[in-house]
Amino acid sequence: MIRINLLPTLEAFEKIPIQIYAGVAVLALGILGLGGWYWQSYTKIKDKEQVVSQLTQESLRLDAILVKVSEFEARKKSLQDRISAIDFLRENQKGPVELMNTVIASIPDNPPGLWLSSLLQRGNNISIEGRAFDVPFIADFIATLNDSPTFKFVELQFWEQEEAGNIRFQLNCQTEVETE
Repeated sequence: MIRINLLPTLEAFEKIPIQIYAGVAVLALGILGLGGWYWQSYTKIKDKEQVVSQLTQESLRLDAILVKVSEFEARKKSLQDRISAIDFLRENQKGPVELMNTVIASIPDNPPGLWLSSLLQRGNNISIEGRAFDVPFIADFIATLNDSPTFKFVELQFWEQEEAGNIRFQLNCQTEVETE
C-alpha cells in the first residue's frame, strides 16, 4: 500500500513569511476590535431604548396628571364663578332685605290684625296688597311706613270690605333703597 502524506511538513510552515503571521494577527485583532465595538454599541442602544421606554412611561403618567390638572383648573374656575355670583347676590340683596325688614317691622302686631298678600316692586315704586280686620290697622301700617326712612309718599290706593268681614287694601309708595 502506498501512503501519501498530504500534510505539509514542518519545514513548509517554517518557510511562511512573518508578514502572513502579522497579517493574521492584525486581522484577528481587527475582528476582536469590531466585535468589541459592536458589543459596546449594542449595549448603548439597549440602554438608550430602556431610557426611551422609561421616559415614554413617565410622559404617559404626566399626561394623565395634566388631564387631572386641567379638570381641576376648570372646576376651580367654575367654583370661582359661583363664588363671584354669590358675592354679587350678597351685595345686591342688601336693598331687598332692608326693604322687607322695614315692611315687616311696620306691620302692627299688638294685637295682630293685618297681613300682607303681595309686595311688588318696579324700580323705586312699590305696591303692597294685604288684608286687615279693621281700618285702624291699615292706618297704623301706613303711619309706620311713612315714619320709616326707607319709604316716602305712602298712599292708600283702595280698600274694600269683603264678605268674610276682612278689609282688602292696596298701598302704593316709593322707596330710596336700591334693589337692582
